[in-house]
Formats: sequence, C-alpha cells, structure tokens
Amino acid sequence: MIDKITALIKRFTDAQFVRFVLVAGLNTAFGWCIFALLRFLFGLIPNIDALLFATLLGTIISVLFNFKTYGHLVFRNKDRRLLFKFVMVYAITYFVNYFSIHFLESLWGINNYWGALIMAIPVGLLNYLLNKIFVFSNRTLKWHWIVMISVLALEILFFILIKTHPIS
Repeated sequence: MIDKITALIKRFTDAQFVRFVLVAGLNTAFGWCIFALLRFLFGLIPNIDALLFATLLGTIISVLFNFKTYGHLVFRNKDRRLLFKFVMVYAITYFVNYFSIHFLESLWGINNYWGALIMAIPVGLLNYLLNKIFVFSNRTLKWHWIVMISVLALEILFFILIKTHPIS
C-alpha cells in the first residue's frame, strides 16, 4: 500500500506533469480570456450561435498557442509535423468542451462563461492524457488513429443531432 502511495506521489511530482500543470494554467487563462471575449463579441450579433462560434474560433487560436507551449515547455518537442495529431486531439476535446458547456446550460442553467470555467480542468486533463498518449508519444500505433477518428466521427454525429433536435 505504501509503495502504491509513493508511486502515485512520484507520478504527480514528475517534472513533465509539473510543467504541464504550470503551462496548463497559462493556456487555460489565455484560452478562457479568448473565449470570453469572443463569446461577448459574437453575442452582439443577432441570430447566430454565439457559443458555437466563440468555442470554435477560441479553440483555433488556443490550439496554435497551446501547440507551442505544450510542445516546447511540457513535452520538450519542437517537431511541427505533430501539429495534425495535436489538432485532432483538440478537435475531440473541442466537442467534449462544447457538449459539456451546452449541457451545463441546458440542464442546470449555468451560463456559458461559468460552464467554460468549470470545464477547464477536466478538459485540460483530457488534453494532457491524449497529447501524452497520441501526439507526443514515441509510438503511434494504428489503433490510436482508429480510436481517435472513431471518437471524432461520433462527436460530429452527436453535434449534428444536438443542432437539429435542440433540448428545450
């Protein structure tokens, strides 16, 4: 039991994980500020889905920023060829974030700003895990691609369902 606790403590004090936590704080602050600004600006335009456009454009801006910070500072990898995999991970977590914020508002009346703040930590941890396993790993297995593409396809179908049959 002591060995398991020691291993767990060692894992969470691993230099890479500590760098991730620090960079995630920076990325989260940057991403939330971009989201909030875009959500406000798109909210001024009548008859559009401000949440959709704010999360989409905010994610694109954040992905480029995060690719540099996570790649350079956390994983010590400057290989620009990994951008496609990184974007794939962010496409998956974009939909997780969008669905979560959407359902927090639909089910519990939590506004988009608070919903984005609430989801920042779980989505950030999911990003770390997917990036560690899929993007910045020395081994990319064929089944990684199959799983990632399948998850993304399911998310897109679920998104279409939500947009065509909104929850009242």
